[in-house]
Amino acid sequence: MTQENDRLFSRILVPVDGSKFSLQAIRLAARLARECDAGLLLLHVLDTTVVEQLQRFSDKSHNELRADMEKSARGFLEDMSREVREQHITAEVVLREGIPHEVILTEADRWNADLIVMGKLGKRGVSRILLGSVAERVIEFTRLPVMLAAAEDKRIS
Repeated sequence: MTQENDRLFSRILVPVDGSKFSLQAIRLAARLARECDAGLLLLHVLDTTVVEQLQRFSDKSHNELRADMEKSARGFLEDMSREVREQHITAEVVLREGIPHEVILTEADRWNADLIVMGKLGKRGVSRILLGSVAERVIEFTRLPVMLAAAEDKRIS
């Protein structure tokens, strides 16, 4: 077994949102984890600004909307965790709440990650245009290398 100091990467953080881009990030990170004998952490952040935006257009309370988002997040975290297990890799799974890029950076520090693998784009809708993508903000503020995964191109050549 390789010493942790000798590995290219030993702790890979994968922020996920259930999009096709984060699925590709999971697949890429699992391959890297296998090759580097690295630990993997799957992280989803319940975006507090999205809950506030949704509440403006919904009859549901803040707590009901948050509970719905959490239920959905736990579902796709389980799906993504299953994807990793199918590749015979184990991963920690964490669900946090806050501003996504800030929570990702905090979690990377807390977990001592040495690489972040994330989807090129995620589920941010109009707020992405106004606020910039989570990936762009993570790249801007992290000291770690960040690898972006794009969704597979299904076009036939």
